[in-house]
Amino acid sequence: MNEKKFEFMIHLTDGNLTPELTRSLEELVAPEGYVVEVQPVTGDEKYLAYETAMRASDAKYKIYLDERAVIVKEDFLIDLLAIFQSDAQIGAVGTGGAIELPLNGISFYSDKHTDKNYSGEVAVIDGYLFATQYDLPWRHEEFRDGFFGGQAQCAEFKRAGYKLWVAAQVEPWLSHDEITFASDKASCRLFLDEYAKDFLPLVTVIIPTFNRPEYLREALESALNQTYRNIEVVISDNSTDDATERLVADYDDKRIKYFRHKGFDAHENWNFARSYNNPAAEYVNWLMDDDIFYSTKLEQMLEIYRANPDVSLVTSRRNIIDEYGQVLGEVNVPVKISEKIGGSEAGRLLFSEFKNYIGEPTTVLIRKKFLRDNDLCWDAEDSGFFNLADISTCCRLLTQGDLYFIDEVLSAYRAHKGIASGWEYTPPLAAIQWARLIKQAWEQKAFLTTETELRTAILGWFELQAVRGLRLPLQNDYHGAEVETLEKYFVAMAQALSNGYKLELPAAEYSAQDAIKKIR
Repeated sequence: MNEKKFEFMIHLTDGNLTPELTRSLEELVAPEGYVVEVQPVTGDEKYLAYETAMRASDAKYKIYLDERAVIVKEDFLIDLLAIFQSDAQIGAVGTGGAIELPLNGISFYSDKHTDKNYSGEVAVIDGYLFATQYDLPWRHEEFRDGFFGGQAQCAEFKRAGYKLWVAAQVEPWLSHDEITFASDKASCRLFLDEYAKDFLPLVTVIIPTFNRPEYLREALESALNQTYRNIEVVISDNSTDDATERLVADYDDKRIKYFRHKGFDAHENWNFARSYNNPAAEYVNWLMDDDIFYSTKLEQMLEIYRANPDVSLVTSRRNIIDEYGQVLGEVNVPVKISEKIGGSEAGRLLFSEFKNYIGEPTTVLIRKKFLRDNDLCWDAEDSGFFNLADISTCCRLLTQGDLYFIDEVLSAYRAHKGIASGWEYTPPLAAIQWARLIKQAWEQKAFLTTETELRTAILGWFELQAVRGLRLPLQNDYHGAEVETLEKYFVAMAQALSNGYKLELPAAEYSAQDAIKKIR
């Protein structure tokens, strides 16, 4: 290895250097004691040509230069050498780059791209100039040409523990017209499947499932086919047969983590899914086994979180589909929502409408740092309750920041015979949980801060939740412990209107586990 040698590797599409580039190379000023060579490389497969040229060269410093560029700073090699000698961990240097890779994997689309004054570390170096002081193999078999071979090389340097560096361009090193680099979907997906985990935050998708292999297949496929690639899919299965286990075994995908819980009841399976925590994941999205994601859901929601640090909850419109997957329409959102609204205002809407306009667990993507100990609940008292876990969680998140509503359908909620909202014990459980949430909101002065707001919420609860909570069970001649508890809540909520708004709710005459054992 010649420690005092620079070698330019220039891939030529037509076999000739441009006169402008040739002249600029001839006028280069090398650091004292160093030599400079130029090695034009040819061949249809650009990165194979780079690999071959790299192995044939004895130069310590190799500069992969786009043939359409022209060097305008004659002594830039002196600047380049100073950067390399300042830090042995700097593996490659460029004239521009993306400080943060965008979620679609194409660095030129990054909204955090370097400007002429930037000097420092980047995630990806632009393809105009890529100068190295170490040799690493090019991924030429996977990326034969085009844009992503360069990005893959950047990723390989980072994996090897080297820094990617951009030099400030107040006095530019290069001149070039706007250069386009071809990118195709297949190469993009290949790049993201290989390197997304190195650049992008991990999202955990959690699917609790029970005896629904065909629905689960659709849910699982919708997660695996997301345009956002850095995900893990956790399946918690307490099915009574092995059909689901056999289904999952058909997938050769390292992103799937399957847990079979033969002895779990519904409560235990839900609690496992609810409390699963991979410390490496920054985001989590629960996916009910009969629902589906649309392909860009996670990517679009992550883009919102990245651009809005004050947002603690991202949701969207969602479809209703039938048992065959046919769209029946959209879930009705009873309120008008702009793109972003304050968390307090969004919470007050919940307690004025008593409808889940924000969305089921499938609908929302959650940034885990806003959860209470990574738990799906607002308060420890709610921990483990299946009904209204989504509303309770939303209340917690809305105390942490704003709500962003994406005006696009990004998921689907399946309506079918086995749906929980049709069970006779669901309405009283929901009414009881709404009353508990009112109590928490009032005690924490979150969303309900005045007696007028509390009074309005209590009256709304009677009108929109409590009466319905008793009607359906009584119509079906159901007299379970949930109904008895709700009848006592009627009395307690009415008394609060005349006793100075002291919400003294009686203890439930059923446990969360007893209630959830009835599910399925």
